[in-house]
Amino acid sequence: MTEMNAKPEAGRKGTRMLLPVALAASLGLATWLAPDGRCDTPARMPRPGPQVARSPDPARANAQCEGCHEDIAHEWRSSMHAQADTDPIYRRALAIEPLPFCRGCHAPEADARTDAPPSLEALGVGCVTCHLTGTDPNGETLATHGHGGSAPHAVRREAAFATPAACASCHEFDFPTHAEGQPPERMQSTISEHAASDFRGASCASCHMPGVESRTGGSHRSHAFGASRDLTMLRAAVNVTAQRAGTSRVTFALAPGRVGHAFPTGDLFRRVLVSVEVVDDDWIVWSEASRALQRSFEMRRVAPGFVARHMVEDSRVGIAEAKPIVLELGEAARGRTVAWRVEYQRVEHPLGVDGSGAVIADSVVIAEGLLPAPGAAP
Repeated sequence: MTEMNAKPEAGRKGTRMLLPVALAASLGLATWLAPDGRCDTPARMPRPGPQVARSPDPARANAQCEGCHEDIAHEWRSSMHAQADTDPIYRRALAIEPLPFCRGCHAPEADARTDAPPSLEALGVGCVTCHLTGTDPNGETLATHGHGGSAPHAVRREAAFATPAACASCHEFDFPTHAEGQPPERMQSTISEHAASDFRGASCASCHMPGVESRTGGSHRSHAFGASRDLTMLRAAVNVTAQRAGTSRVTFALAPGRVGHAFPTGDLFRRVLVSVEVVDDDWIVWSEASRALQRSFEMRRVAPGFVARHMVEDSRVGIAEAKPIVLELGEAARGRTVAWRVEYQRVEHPLGVDGSGAVIADSVVIAEGLLPAPGAAP
């Protein structure tokens, strides 16, 4: 039987998972939203970050950036930043909870109170989101200190733009609602996790924006923003060892590898699934077990008729105390091979539409192997 460490979330079918922002004030709930739909968190730069559009026509202003920076534009167009508002997994989640809170980061150049127009939906998190510092599209462009040459526009270079503070606006924030008098909980805490990691002395860009060669000569930092869709990065993020313990058990040790934050980080429903199967020579499965490493939540009432998530456990790699994971397979494992696997999973919804179980949007194998029966010939 499959073993999971996720606690079931309370609440009946159809219950809203988050309190609609529009009702928060009337119900006496504290909100941590800026007027544009953002959560207001400390340790961020005033810019970049989602805010009121800085240009009368952000899509046109962004096209001007792309016209001069073709290599970077090509990388960005392939990134999840560019797909922030069009990614199918996000769109399905937004359909369940259509909050300005979500749109503020996923369509930062649009009005967070409504769906973005097609041009700004396709823009996502664009050049102008991070680099345009004022409402004048011909004004100063924010950049880091570096070897940049002359430009046909004003450039303001700031050392802070190369620090985690530049990423905090969209990667460190609280849940949008909480009960009056109760402190807010972090919905995403990647920047805080980075500050507590072994890589706290390195910038986010050192991993997610490595130096690459330009097609026209020279080099620049990649704007593909490699992350959880990059298999090489995923596999380097965690070190896995698996071994049999007696006849029926398999023990795992998972430790942070080259990763500067918890693994997984970001979206609260992402998880790592550790699983084992007992197989025979014909690959028939005789027994299986698994455990998810994730944040687990329960629903707590924040007002009559409304509930919000409260984290009760965090078993992610790099957060929880490093203890062996032990999976029991029973007598079926005697004399048979055990196939093991570690997967990175994006969970579309923690309970699914009908509450029967987690809906997995996609899954990527980051480590796997075979463990022969004790005493079996290698």
